[in-house]
Amino acid sequence: MGSAMVGKTALISQFLYDKFSPRYVRTVEDLHNGEYEVHGRTLNLEILDTSGAYQFPAMRRLSIRTADGFILVYAIDDANSFEQVRQLRDEIIQEKSSGVPIVVVANKCDLEGQRVVPTSQASVVELEWEHGFVQTSAKENINIVQVFKELLSQAKVRYDLSPAVEKRRQSLPVTQLSDGQLKHLQNISRKNAKRTSCVIS
Repeated sequence: MGSAMVGKTALISQFLYDKFSPRYVRTVEDLHNGEYEVHGRTLNLEILDTSGAYQFPAMRRLSIRTADGFILVYAIDDANSFEQVRQLRDEIIQEKSSGVPIVVVANKCDLEGQRVVPTSQASVVELEWEHGFVQTSAKENINIVQVFKELLSQAKVRYDLSPAVEKRRQSLPVTQLSDGQLKHLQNISRKNAKRTSCVIS
């Protein structure tokens, strides 16, 4: 989630498909799916790419209610985009709880010379908000996988990505999880099984 033109779709494209397009196309809402093997179980990862250009409050609230974790993206050359992250974060905490997994991403680090959002905002995210923070460049493919590692770390699901996943969507290696971590994965799986599909027109 985040403002328009901060690179949300580009981050997803780099992570899932190892591709970057310099052409900007407005996103209304796109859902991407990928299956991963964790501890011998299949975990279905659904990534919802939300709109930044269009304002659909009902759709945004639905997205927040049904999500298990959040990646909030701002661009380092756009001060307003960080304020949008702050507002989205407040809305998420109000709707869900303070314990929901959230990672804040400072995108476009390749534009360091045009930075207007100070690097000190990282301490706001990590110390005051107690969320994960990653600085990325979708264009240069910097720290893209780290974003998703950090999200699963915030969700208390620990694992090591296989070399194949470092480039694109592949299976995660089987790892030994604690009883608590396994229970957390089962809860996510049950939630997804109960969730019904809907169409918003």
